[in-house]
Amino acid sequence: MIRRIFSILALTVSITAIAAVGLNADVFGGFQRRATDSLFPAAPSDRNVVVVGFDGKSIKQLGNPVPRETIAELTNKLSAAGAKVIAFDVIYQNEKEGDGAFKQAIDDAGNVILATQVDVKSSGGDAPPVARSATSVAEDLGTGYTIAHAQANADPSDGVNRSMPLVVDFNGLFVPALSLEAVAKFRGYDGPVTVRPNGVQIGDRFVPTGGAKSMVLNFSDKLSNPANVISAADVIAGKVPDSKIAGKIVFVGAIDSTLGDNKTAPVNKSTGIPGVLLHANAANTMLTGTYLEPVSDSQTLLWVALITLIVGTAVLLLPLWASIIVTLLVGLGYVVFAFTRFNNGHVLNFVYPSMAVLFAFIGGLGLRYFGETRQRRKVTALFSQYVPEAVAQRLVDEDRAGSAVEGERLDMTVLFCDLRGFTALSENLEPAVVRTMLNHYYDRVTDIVLAMNGTLMKYVGDEVFAVWGAPLPTEDHPQRALECAIAIQQLTPQLNVELLEQGAPEVSFGIGLNSGEAVAAHFGGGRRRQYDVVGDTVNVGARLCSAAPRGEIVLSDAVLSRVTCPLPVHPLGPVELKGVSRERRLWRIAPLESTNVSLSVATEDSVVAVPEG
Repeated sequence: MIRRIFSILALTVSITAIAAVGLNADVFGGFQRRATDSLFPAAPSDRNVVVVGFDGKSIKQLGNPVPRETIAELTNKLSAAGAKVIAFDVIYQNEKEGDGAFKQAIDDAGNVILATQVDVKSSGGDAPPVARSATSVAEDLGTGYTIAHAQANADPSDGVNRSMPLVVDFNGLFVPALSLEAVAKFRGYDGPVTVRPNGVQIGDRFVPTGGAKSMVLNFSDKLSNPANVISAADVIAGKVPDSKIAGKIVFVGAIDSTLGDNKTAPVNKSTGIPGVLLHANAANTMLTGTYLEPVSDSQTLLWVALITLIVGTAVLLLPLWASIIVTLLVGLGYVVFAFTRFNNGHVLNFVYPSMAVLFAFIGGLGLRYFGETRQRRKVTALFSQYVPEAVAQRLVDEDRAGSAVEGERLDMTVLFCDLRGFTALSENLEPAVVRTMLNHYYDRVTDIVLAMNGTLMKYVGDEVFAVWGAPLPTEDHPQRALECAIAIQQLTPQLNVELLEQGAPEVSFGIGLNSGEAVAAHFGGGRRRQYDVVGDTVNVGARLCSAAPRGEIVLSDAVLSRVTCPLPVHPLGPVELKGVSRERRLWRIAPLESTNVSLSVATEDSVVAVPEG
């Protein structure tokens, strides 16, 4: 568990560090901006913002360019209808016939804003961009208007206009954006714009900005659709009710695409939207207060770390199917949360948290695979000394390796197999012969134990100790142990032939079997540990082996009651065993040297149990 916790922490730190490097270098910044674009339009539409445009009808009826006398008439109509602010997104730089009438209309209205086009360069950091040049307004239009710039920020990577500098620095004078000046006049504020850290202030209203005093545009559905624009021709013709104009900010600009003022925007990247709609949406953003503030890189990194921690924990600690569900829920949950926060004005990063979900899952799978592979090898190497390799692999597959090592109480059958007369025999044999005899005996008996899916516990002198039902629980462990005991006894003639060929004497076995609960665990510490089983069941099994004559199998009542035996079974009656507190009913299976029994075809009908006495 500790290793997995360290793996989760390492994964979290690694992915977060990579995200930090990427954010610092603005890697995938374009993907983030495009992902955010898909959330527009999101802002509500303030009823105090309307757009009057020079559309196809206006060009056809009024001409192109529209005469200044007609512009004057449009201004008078808007003023008469009660427009509170009239903001022209049109550059009136050159003097033309009709300027006198236009000047008079401007003076009469007293609320006109004229646009100037500025050529800016970034000043770096939070300072306003510097205007290297600006278009002037025709001198004969007088001074009855205010000036505002019509600049928008086109992203250099894809040309999409997503923000607008609210002020630019022109020869030390802060020139406001057309939208900002319009909102200031609408609010009745005639003073200069105050530049503050992270924003600008008009009167008592603070407008938050990002770098270079640029405000992220939030688009509304109504003000992003040219179809909702009022035709300038209709205003001049008197077809527009005063209620649509009175008390509102009226932006005037080119709508028809042939006039060349379409700007690429998040709400329309194919044909773009008229530039005047950018200013209308900027004013709408300020009036509705639906400012968009990208979260800081530090917040994004916190999300990356949290997502990685959750997904990594799920992958490394939960079943694979559950970790997949958790990963999908985390990814979906973050997207839903990001949508919700966007509607509240917070632009969360989509790219890096989404990548964190993916890489945390993949990285977790990798750590899990290598961790389980390492654990599998460790457990397999550990348990394959006692059990078949397939059993050791099942311990890992069934997630039982930990409990098998730490210890558990299991129902099992123990088998003890002892060479009869070995102690006296070994005193008269050469050490090499004793080693040859024991090694061959161990090998042959071990092969049978493992073939019967038993667990080889240990060799103690001339005794072999094996169990069934540990470390993996087994329902038919008494039957398997009995069949193994019979197979060992049946091996005796062949084994003696092999021993004689190697110069060793003949041998015979006594085998004891007992079933019951015992504690199985890895015992020991430091330099030496071993898997073992302990308990009364084991002690009784060892005593049964001691009581078994040559060539016989002695089993307890606990074994016989749970097996189908293919051989005659004889009662020994109640027997008092050394070190065992109470008498036990024991049973014996006679010598098997001359018996040829096929264990694979033994059935319940072949059981022969001789009653006591």
